[in-house]
Amino acid sequence: MQKDLIISPREGTPFAISEYLGKVVVIAFISKAACLTGPSLELVDQLLLEIGPTQFMSVACIVDLERDEAVREYSPFLIPIGATPRRQVADFLNVSMSGFPLPQFLLMDRTGKHRYLLCVPQGNDFWEMVDGVKKMVDMLLAEKVAPTASVAEQVA
Repeated sequence: MQKDLIISPREGTPFAISEYLGKVVVIAFISKAACLTGPSLELVDQLLLEIGPTQFMSVACIVDLERDEAVREYSPFLIPIGATPRRQVADFLNVSMSGFPLPQFLLMDRTGKHRYLLCVPQGNDFWEMVDGVKKMVDMLLAEKVAPTASVAEQVA
């Protein structure tokens, strides 16, 4: 896995993206106020419902909260939704702090490698991008994963 990202949910303990190694992951980086936040959440939530959590996980990360601002409730979404400061997200994505508009989707393969970073377009282009995201997820799910030695085999 490249770098890890810790996301702090509204309730419960923070979680690391590395917890999902072995699964294809889609992270929706969203703004608390952008007009496409709702449709972006709907997309990643629907992907999780369609594919299931066995081989796939989708999460949402709000990146523009003010210091000490709480994550508001986003219902009725099933995906984990939390927040991470913009600086940490920029470091995770390896982009400049001001260099990424919101929302964006990051698609990661089962090894944690960043495979696709998609800036979400406006208008009708958003729905075309939705089809593209689904196809990219299907491609990542279809990839064969090289077997890795268990920890016991690596130590021996």
